[in-house]
Amino acid sequence: MTRVHVVGAGPVGSIAAISAVREGFDTIVSEEHRVSGVPANCSGLFSKDGLESLRAFVDYRKTLINEMHGADIYFAAEKISVRRKSPVAFVCKRSELDQALAAMAEREGARINYKERISSRFHADNIIGADGPLSSVARHFSFRRIGRHASTLQALVDFKCEDPHIVQVYLSNNRFPGFFGWVIPHDEYVAEFGVGVELPNRAQDAWVRLLKLKKVDGAPKPKGALIPLEVRPNTAMQAGRKSILLVGDAAGQVKSTTGGGVIFGGNCAALAGKYAGNPFLYELEWRARFGLDLALHKLLHDYAASRSDAELAVLGKKLKKLGWDEYLSKSGHMDRPTRMMGPELAVHLLKSMAGVA
Repeated sequence: MTRVHVVGAGPVGSIAAISAVREGFDTIVSEEHRVSGVPANCSGLFSKDGLESLRAFVDYRKTLINEMHGADIYFAAEKISVRRKSPVAFVCKRSELDQALAAMAEREGARINYKERISSRFHADNIIGADGPLSSVARHFSFRRIGRHASTLQALVDFKCEDPHIVQVYLSNNRFPGFFGWVIPHDEYVAEFGVGVELPNRAQDAWVRLLKLKKVDGAPKPKGALIPLEVRPNTAMQAGRKSILLVGDAAGQVKSTTGGGVIFGGNCAALAGKYAGNPFLYELEWRARFGLDLALHKLLHDYAASRSDAELAVLGKKLKKLGWDEYLSKSGHMDRPTRMMGPELAVHLLKSMAGVA
């Protein structure tokens, strides 16, 4: 039986392992930590549609904390409010979600070696690198580097939420240069506070600014993470007898607008397991399915990151004038911007220009 070695047992690595096992591969996983999902340095907010796309791998409903019905998005001082009657996103217990996926991989037949750090000695010729933005697999096989990253900090903070089902997003290059700040309610009295900045800016400075903005004193020490802001130029190769695929943060399969990597990375991981041993088909299919959406996220990120706060406020006013708050409330999609670019968008823009919307 052909063997596959998955490096990393985070959610993306576990999905790759499950997929590989289902394709008939003898699958072994290496995880440097003693358990998957610990330490939990990443947000647990996911779109409902995105979680549903991974239902073949995990029952996310068992990990739910809260449901989100919209967002207040601040373009500097200008606010756009997006609202839905039904939940558009869920907050999950991130560690429990990661551990549930790892447990599913083991139940399906994958073997996970915990506390095993891999840098060069691999267990198979078919390798899937799911080991994060500073991937040792990518370094070992000399993949071209990811050139841009965001540094993030986040912590759970005691905070009275006006609406515990609405996310707050702050776009401000004065406060959070190159990325944004956020408040994600877990319930009425606890919320995840988070900030991100594009390197070489300092996330700690942005953290202080968010606490000041929200008038919070005595917040716990935040945990940090590194997020890629661009897709790696190539994510698969053949090196002699070895077939190497990169997936998730290691490949840069991350929404540049928000830093979310589980949904795109998880769906690409399913393809990595399917095409373990075939770098060409993996690269071809994941880019055909998700490449345009990821490119649009990067385009939106780069546009916002290059604007002053005064320009962001003007942009927010223009979007409100065009009725984008209403359009996003009705037809917005957190993960797949291409799904927002159909006839409904054209009709909405025409109505806005005619003063009908």
